Amino acid sequence: MSLLKRLLTTRTSRTLDARQFAQAYADAARARFPKDGVGVEADTAGEGVQVRWSLPDGSQVTQSLGNAYTAYTKAPADLDAILAAHLDAAPAAVKPDAATRRAALLPVVKTKMWLAASTRQLQSAGAGDGDRFVAEPLTDELMTVYVEDRPDAMSYVAPDHLAGLELPRDALMPLARENLRRLLPQLTIEGEDGCYGVRLDGNYDASLVFLTEDWRDRVEIEGDPVLAIPAREELLVCGTKDRHGQNRIRNIAAHIMARSPYGLSALLYVWRDGMLTRYED
Repeated sequence: MSLLKRLLTTRTSRTLDARQFAQAYADAARARFPKDGVGVEADTAGEGVQVRWSLPDGSQVTQSLGNAYTAYTKAPADLDAILAAHLDAAPAAVKPDAATRRAALLPVVKTKMWLAASTRQLQSAGAGDGDRFVAEPLTDELMTVYVEDRPDAMSYVAPDHLAGLELPRDALMPLARENLRRLLPQLTIEGEDGCYGVRLDGNYDASLVFLTEDWRDRVEIEGDPVLAIPAREELLVCGTKDRHGQNRIRNIAAHIMARSPYGLSALLYVWRDGMLTRYED
């Protein structure tokens, strides 16, 4: 979990006013750019929402956040994406080298609705008029998007980032899966009697669906894995020969999805021919 995401985790449970939003941005900016001579202060005086930058060369720069705050008020749950997009264009932004960026790539499960809404909101916030996410269909209602999650920052991967990553698009998923695989030592299993929760860190738990074969032997299930992905922080599994278990995780998934701010799907899935497919019992 990146420092930026840890900073934001405690802020997403309530809607921030303009001053709090500017302060959240300033806090995230200071965490992302902890260099000598870089200062960031929130400024909501007057009608604007902005931050003041002090740079190592002695210059002073004001960055307006009005459009970003407007986008945030329409979708408070997208705070991290909105701040990250504007931090990418911050006066102190310096990109790490391509190898460092590639090592930080991870796959994330999102809904088609999230993708459409987030794209509109970031465009409204002045974060570009083109595609803001590299996105690929995962199921009829779910998508795969990608993030760079470095210790100092988290940002979603856009198509125009691929050149800077020195990475062809068809190499993105294999590399992201391999990076995710490095997190497997943190994986834990909860549950019993053929129904389990597969846990990671609260951020990439659902992403473990891409590595089902890597952890499949750690769960005692009847048949092949039947998967539920109700939220970002949840991945549930039982077996194809376990009708009771399927009903159990289906009910749990519906309960979680209805209550999680990061809900994904209440359906059950299996991997077939390399594709995540809706499970029909």
